[in-house]
Amino acid sequence: MGKNVVHCGSNGMGQAAKICNNMMLGISMIGCAEVLNLGIKLGLDPKLLTQVLNISSGRTWASEVYSPCPGVMENVPSSKNYEGGFGTALMKKDLGLAQAASSDVRALTPLGSMAHQIYSILCSHNLSEKDFSVIFKFLKGEN
Repeated sequence: MGKNVVHCGSNGMGQAAKICNNMMLGISMIGCAEVLNLGIKLGLDPKLLTQVLNISSGRTWASEVYSPCPGVMENVPSSKNYEGGFGTALMKKDLGLAQAASSDVRALTPLGSMAHQIYSILCSHNLSEKDFSVIFKFLKGEN
C-alpha cells in the first residue's frame, strides 16, 4: 500500500484523488512508452534517452522510476516480462472510473478517454494480467 496519507476532505474525496492520480499515471505511461519507442526507432539508445528525459522537462514517474522499456531499469516489470506490478486490467478499471466521474461532473478528459480506450485494447489482446507498462511492448507491435 501507499506510504503517504493525505486527508483530501469529506467522504469520497480520497477516492476522487486516487482516480485522478491513476488517470495521470495511465496517460503518462503511454506517453513515456511512445517516446521511448520513437527514440529507439530514430536510433537512440533507450538508456541514454531516459537519462535525457530525466534531466529535462519530459521527466515523469514512469521515466524516472518505472521504465516501460525492458533493460532500461532493473527490478521493474518491463525487465521481468511485464510480470508483477500494477495490472493492465486494474488500470483499465481505474481509467473507467475516472471516465465515469468525468461524465458525472461534465469535465472534459480527452486524454483520459483515449488512455481508457488504449488499455481496453490491451486487455482485448490478452494483456490484462501483465503490468500496465506492457503498453511499450504493444506499441512496438510485439503482442
